[in-house]
Amino acid sequence: MISEEGVTRSVRPDIVELPSGPSLPRPGLLVVGVGGAGRHMAAQMPGERLTICQEGDTGIPGQRQVLLRKGELAVARTSSATALHVSDLPWKARLVDAIGRPDVMLLFSGMGGETGSCIAPLIAELAPFTTLTFASVCLPFSVEGPNRRSMAREGLARLRGAAHLVAVYANDPLIRLAPNLPLAKAFKVMDQIMLALPIDLSECLTTEAIPMLKGELGRRELRAGIGYGMGLEKERLAVEEALTSPWFPSEEFQPDSALMIVSQGRPDIGGLEDCAREMAGRLPVRKLLVSSRTDPSLDRRVRVSLMLGYRF
Repeated sequence: MISEEGVTRSVRPDIVELPSGPSLPRPGLLVVGVGGAGRHMAAQMPGERLTICQEGDTGIPGQRQVLLRKGELAVARTSSATALHVSDLPWKARLVDAIGRPDVMLLFSGMGGETGSCIAPLIAELAPFTTLTFASVCLPFSVEGPNRRSMAREGLARLRGAAHLVAVYANDPLIRLAPNLPLAKAFKVMDQIMLALPIDLSECLTTEAIPMLKGELGRRELRAGIGYGMGLEKERLAVEEALTSPWFPSEEFQPDSALMIVSQGRPDIGGLEDCAREMAGRLPVRKLLVSSRTDPSLDRRVRVSLMLGYRF
């Protein structure tokens, strides 16, 4: 907050629209799902997909997969990142070959189990030629015990050091988000939030926008929100709902940057501008990156997918 002639007002962020348009080059995308939770999320994403899971698990029908034996997972869990990088292991070579050299990798995983906590960071480390690695991970419920929470913390710390962008979704807020829903339906709500921004980003991302995303959101912990609006004030309503996400931390922690993607049923530059103004008036960040896309399934509604970057 600053004061000018006795009047207190909020500092408004710089609004920067990401380069977009059909004439700009688009990056090649690879969606990677690690473990059970990651496989479930990747199955709902468009585009080329790869699943990595334990031997005996079911992958995505018709999609590529790499199966790891329990002994191979044990090696990944008990070896340091440096040792794994210099080792000549057949299963590591299978992973490297399967990943290839995508421009952008969208990585989904649950943390807390052996596969996600150990293999998801390794996947990010084994993709040094990828221009942008964007990981979305969920953390275990507190009641799942200290061992899973500890493994999740260790995996997340390693993943932050390897991926360019890391979005974190704890399971505990599901209880606040949908207290009266059965857990299976609550997870569907979580799916909607976790998938919204990666899907929107995959539809509007251009090669020119990647350095801006890495520069403004990289090396931060990202938290997401999603909001819908309709009617005469649909932009305001969508922004308000996105800002109420249970995955945002308490107000004592303030984000320093943000990405907002506005999806509309029909092209409308005015809708993007209205959402940007509304968000800028409510969000105390240094810079707000914005983009938009058309999603005919929304009809007359507008959806705001929001990602906030924190330096904890």
